[in-house]
Amino acid sequence: MGISHQIEAVYQRALQLREQATTDPVEPELLEQALKELYFVLEELQAVDAELHQQNEALANTRLQIDLERQRYRTLFELAPDAYLVTDEKGKIYQANQAAEALFSLAQEGLVGKPLLSLIELGDWPGFQQRLDNPNPAEPWEIRLIPRQAEPITVAITTNYLKDRRKGGGTILWSLRDISDQRLMEQRLKAAYDDLEGKVKLTAENACLRQELSECRQGKLQ
Repeated sequence: MGISHQIEAVYQRALQLREQATTDPVEPELLEQALKELYFVLEELQAVDAELHQQNEALANTRLQIDLERQRYRTLFELAPDAYLVTDEKGKIYQANQAAEALFSLAQEGLVGKPLLSLIELGDWPGFQQRLDNPNPAEPWEIRLIPRQAEPITVAITTNYLKDRRKGGGTILWSLRDISDQRLMEQRLKAAYDDLEGKVKLTAENACLRQELSECRQGKLQ
């Protein structure tokens, strides 16, 4: 019998004793039994109250830990050196950190609610859509962004897809790193290497010509 049923039984016994007391004297044995049952129910209630108190404390501690973890995540998210975005499966931005604000030259409030596709260079739309359909965290990739009132920049992107098993659908986490300077440096190094290779080739050709000219002169002298 549960505690609620015990309370109901004691309540009914008390009503019975009250009705009996108005007509006949209450038997001492019956009264003693009722008091024992009431005492037992009170002990059960105290035990239940203590258990509920412990459960409430545990829930409060769990809620506090969750709040601390949420604050820690938010701090790490905001202060991360790379730009972080949180979008739905269609690329609609839900969250953006301070680095993303600087990367796009757009306030966080202006980024939230905007489709990420609208911030990408037109030529990269097909590749972006393909990646959006299959966000594979194991394969970083590059696209060109169009910051507000700034020149397009090249960014390296990694994504992580989190599926919501209860509600269906999912969330995509985006990490974007500006590699424009890196790509520019690579282009300059390649140009310098090509120029050096051309000069070496030209020097080698000149050396061969000088050798041939020297041999011709020696042949005429003989």
